[in-house]
Amino acid sequence: MSVFIYNVIYGGKMKKLFKIVIQIAIIYAIYQAGNFISSLISNIIVIPGNIIGMVILLVLLTTNVLKFSIIEETSNFMLKYMSFFFVPITVGIMESYKLIQDSIVQIIIILFISCILVMYVSCKVTDVLISYREKSHD
Repeated sequence: MSVFIYNVIYGGKMKKLFKIVIQIAIIYAIYQAGNFISSLISNIIVIPGNIIGMVILLVLLTTNVLKFSIIEETSNFMLKYMSFFFVPITVGIMESYKLIQDSIVQIIIILFISCILVMYVSCKVTDVLISYREKSHD
């Protein structure tokens, strides 16, 4: 009887922990593949490995090579606490202010323009997708 209770209480937790470890391992492997590809092409063009990793993840998810359900739990956790992941970079920028103080105006202008551009492109893509969806339903 006590073995059954032990399996019910701790068996489920271990299974969930193992599932999360596997999900993290998959995401980390894709990240490392992006870093590897980045190091291979660094003589031709410099693209950060994390960007290449995100593109690899996008391709794997859209082609259904990797099902979203396989990494869903860890992905939702990371999205839920994404703002927490920006704390170190914010502190880093605050500490290295002296390095960027000469070009702070240019950086703010670039951030403003890129923000407006991203909002515009997002709106246009959404409009295209909505019109495509309405045409496909008619």
